[in-house]
Amino acid sequence: MLVMMNGTHTRSRMSQVALVFLALACSWALIAVQPASGATWPDGSPKVSMARQRVFGDTRFSTAVAITREAFDPAGDRSWPNVSHVVVASGDDRAASDPLAAASLCWAYEAPLLLVSASKTPAEVRVALTEMVSANTTVTVHVIGGRTSVPLSRIKELKAIVGSGRVEQPWASGSRYALARGIALRSRQVASESTRTVPSAAFIANGADSDTFFDALSLSAVSASTGIPILLAARDSVPYETADALRRLSPGQRIVAGGKNTVSAATYKALGANARWAGQNRYSTSAYVARSAAYRGWLDTTSAGLVGALPDAATGSVLAGKQHSPILVTSKRTLSSETAAYLADGALSVASCTVLGGPNSVSGQVYRELGGAPGLVTFTLPGGSLVAKKARITGQVGVNTTSVSFYADGRLVGTKAVKPFSSVDFGTVGMPSKKGTIKAVATNTDGLKTAASKTVRRLSYPASTSIVIDKSDFRLYWVRNDVLVKAYPIAIGRPSMETPVREWKVLAKYHTSPSGVYGPRKMRLFKRSGSGWAFTAYNVHGTNQPWVIGTKASHGCIRLYNKDILDLFPRVPLGTRVTTRE
Repeated sequence: MLVMMNGTHTRSRMSQVALVFLALACSWALIAVQPASGATWPDGSPKVSMARQRVFGDTRFSTAVAITREAFDPAGDRSWPNVSHVVVASGDDRAASDPLAAASLCWAYEAPLLLVSASKTPAEVRVALTEMVSANTTVTVHVIGGRTSVPLSRIKELKAIVGSGRVEQPWASGSRYALARGIALRSRQVASESTRTVPSAAFIANGADSDTFFDALSLSAVSASTGIPILLAARDSVPYETADALRRLSPGQRIVAGGKNTVSAATYKALGANARWAGQNRYSTSAYVARSAAYRGWLDTTSAGLVGALPDAATGSVLAGKQHSPILVTSKRTLSSETAAYLADGALSVASCTVLGGPNSVSGQVYRELGGAPGLVTFTLPGGSLVAKKARITGQVGVNTTSVSFYADGRLVGTKAVKPFSSVDFGTVGMPSKKGTIKAVATNTDGLKTAASKTVRRLSYPASTSIVIDKSDFRLYWVRNDVLVKAYPIAIGRPSMETPVREWKVLAKYHTSPSGVYGPRKMRLFKRSGSGWAFTAYNVHGTNQPWVIGTKASHGCIRLYNKDILDLFPRVPLGTRVTTRE
């Protein structure tokens, strides 16, 4: 199992890693070429190129052990110097809130954070704990989370390793807010019994919604570095336990992570907060936290930890805290623009980055981008792998990119000069005639390329402007001037009233009642009859039963979401050809 790697060295055997691809990318390649003579980096554009390493295991549990070894057994000799306490939490998704506040407890006890499952204590965790006991004789395990997260059977297994009197589960019941309060008060108690001091501050983040957990985990590296506790709130309320903890701790600074959609203005006021660290999304919020903590002297900016998954962020925060480094959040497929801006900021002097987690959390592509490779160029085709005779090719450029070239079936369509994180537009491009490959190549002035390719196939349609209704995939495809413009999800006829397979024309259009069975719009389908077209009862329309989209539910008509029929209706001229097919 690989536990750590960099560009030139592996500390143990590295397993084969599969890359994670973006919608356009079926294959990616990093290619070294000679840079253009005299080429320079665009002014004001972020350039990310630094020393980096990856710390990970095959699972979230082995990743936690790998991170722990890096932080607490740096010599790699299993000596585990001065490890006398270990914090254990559940690594299961259903208990994702349990480790959110763990960092201050890890700081107080100078302890690593390991993960177990409700169903088992992973072998890697058993081995690490056994080594710690062998090296240090006495190790106390502090279990955070209740009996559902870490049941008695796991407690018994932990006791068998470290000793029956050396495992505690002090917060075996109560809410996530009570757990965060308990951790905060215990951390203060332990700190007060030592010479270590904690800044007069408390962090508060949304602990109710899993989509916001990265806000708390962005704070966790600061908490693991300083001992500042993390408390939890809901978007629109302050739980009693959190209010009680704030009253007892009486912090001078009450810092909220996340914007008003995460912790509302009313909740912010009720918390007595005096600072909000927030960006537009989880990536910019983590960068904001890093900058703000560094400004206060709570973190260093010369290195950073990079995460893309919740469990890795929870355990990685302890390593980051020991290094006084921030935790930055990124998309797992390509380096996020907000993260890249932080890493490329010359005023911060970030020289190295530790990727926490394997390629399923932070892809190999992101790892290469940290070393200077161009980012992914993201093109969105409305039909997925389906195209018409032509396609409008626009996309978004990633980090470290100064030009993009586009190819269709090996033919160079064009090359555009770009800046990192800008858009690129190649206009309307001819597509392969049946089945073929399209490719986008991102290049930079350092002579590196990232190539993305995708296999596409031609959609069969009756006229240059037409509608194709594919019953097999419950999709309506809108083609205009030989360009597949959009694909819409649909419902079709139920088994006893199947939508017929035939050729049609749209020869009548109606405004209908938004609350009625047809939704706000309806387009009448006339069937081919000899050399002409005959009236039918079949229509393409909206629905007052949106839950049936994607199923066989109608009397034979084609149903769309009301927002989609409102989008499609004005695009379709009378006389438009329609084909339905299996």
